[in-house]
Amino acid sequence: MAPFFNSEIVHFAALLGSLIVTYHVVIVVEGIVDMKSRLTKQEELSIESQLNTLNKPPIKTMHAPWGDIYDCIEFHKQPAFDHPLLKNHKIEIKQEIVSTNSLKTFMNQLDGCPKGTVPIRRTSREDLIAAKLSVNGPDDQYRAGISYDTKSGETIYGASGEMTVWNPNVYPDQFSSAEIALQSGSQDHINVIKYGWMVNPQLYGNNVTRGFAYWTTDGGKITGCYNTLCYGFIQTHSHYTPDMPFVDTSNIGGEQIYFTAQITLDKQEGKWWLTLQDSIRIGYWPEEFFPAFAPGVASVFWGGRVKSSQYGISPPMGSGQPINDHFADAGFIDKIQYFNMDSYPLQPEKPTDTIDCSEHYKAQYYPDHNALYSGGSGGAECK
Repeated sequence: MAPFFNSEIVHFAALLGSLIVTYHVVIVVEGIVDMKSRLTKQEELSIESQLNTLNKPPIKTMHAPWGDIYDCIEFHKQPAFDHPLLKNHKIEIKQEIVSTNSLKTFMNQLDGCPKGTVPIRRTSREDLIAAKLSVNGPDDQYRAGISYDTKSGETIYGASGEMTVWNPNVYPDQFSSAEIALQSGSQDHINVIKYGWMVNPQLYGNNVTRGFAYWTTDGGKITGCYNTLCYGFIQTHSHYTPDMPFVDTSNIGGEQIYFTAQITLDKQEGKWWLTLQDSIRIGYWPEEFFPAFAPGVASVFWGGRVKSSQYGISPPMGSGQPINDHFADAGFIDKIQYFNMDSYPLQPEKPTDTIDCSEHYKAQYYPDHNALYSGGSGGAECK
């Protein structure tokens, strides 16, 4: 009877796991449906207005293999330029000429837009609602990494790092990510720019590891969004956008997949550029959006960030492996740098540990190797 009994346990465990996943999917779907049902007429009109503004008439439409639709929009007509602050923003033709370098070894790419146009991911009504839930939901977010604050007489104009890419297992109302984040301002008016990789079913509709860009000028209360879901990020590359899915991710005990990300200010142009692999410029955020970034950024964070479910269960960070036992398989960022007023890269001296939930996540920085390990398995509600 033992083999039969063991088989029944396996089937029961599989069924239980399936029920749990289904339960979380229902929670997220119900969350979106519930929010849709509670929208006021004014909110409905606002969403329709956003959709009409974000989804411009395309020159060409591309249906990506991973399911998204991208519209090729004339460079100077992309949604970001509709923002009132960019009324006098200088647009140069040279912005339409981008690097031909490729990320295809680890990141998907589009076929490419015609000259003078850029790819903008088509936005749906559900996208806007899901993004609102993902950013402004009632759930907690936790970080594990390091922070570097400006010292007396110092000015920061950007940051970079090389990070490993993972595909942690998350439920649909959670997310797990690794990021480089620039931050300045008071508690009520925090200016933030960040970029990294993320597994976020609520935002993207699946558990694929994708790139993400995010910004806000008030801690996400009113302003800001992911990628191009609002006015903000200006797309310049014809093959890559901030939200491209990764072809491969790192494996525990196997190959490690990593990439370099950089956010830096071009002071002459007044643009915060997002650059991958040292030379591939994806696009930029205009400096007009970030008054607290003048005359420079106050703080930089490197590390992992997760969002727990509405019941307080937090997901794995990085690989999910404890860094004290499996350094080789933990979340990893090295070549950590910030840029001074002369655009010279510097290694942060004596950064502070930033760990919001030490019960489940840890971070360890090694200055001699300029390398950060962070991660953890997640679990029940953090205290």
